[in-house]
Amino acid sequence: MRTSVFALFACLALVGCRGQQPPPFKAVADTKTLMAALLEKQADIVWESVGTTIIGDQVVEHHPQSDEEWANVRNAAVAVTETGNLLMIVPRAQDEGWMKAAAGMITQGERMLNAIDRKNPQEVFDVGSDLYDSCVNCHMHYMPAIRDLYR
Repeated sequence: MRTSVFALFACLALVGCRGQQPPPFKAVADTKTLMAALLEKQADIVWESVGTTIIGDQVVEHHPQSDEEWANVRNAAVAVTETGNLLMIVPRAQDEGWMKAAAGMITQGERMLNAIDRKNPQEVFDVGSDLYDSCVNCHMHYMPAIRDLYR
């Protein structure tokens, strides 16, 4: 009896030490749908938030002007960044390269959030370029139609 009680407590202790298990994830949309419905739209908000237009001799720079405009860009950057996590959920997750690319997108997204929080248009522009490069590098590897355009 004493051994059984000890074994029961040992099992309970092990279960308690493991901690609470995360809930199971269920991908509702495939990767293509996720990109079209969420990522592309939000990335466009981020990328179009700052820039320079040259018309003849006139140079016009644009960037968010109000706290509300900065908040809108930040919300879009949050969605882009968190999409990196969504790309790591099975069945979207593919191989080690895929996971590394998704993690890279999260890293660039965090940099973007910091630039937005500083309300620094030049930094948003520069980080936007790095974020764009991380997207293109992944597309070149995992989207044959895109890769084949550059052959």
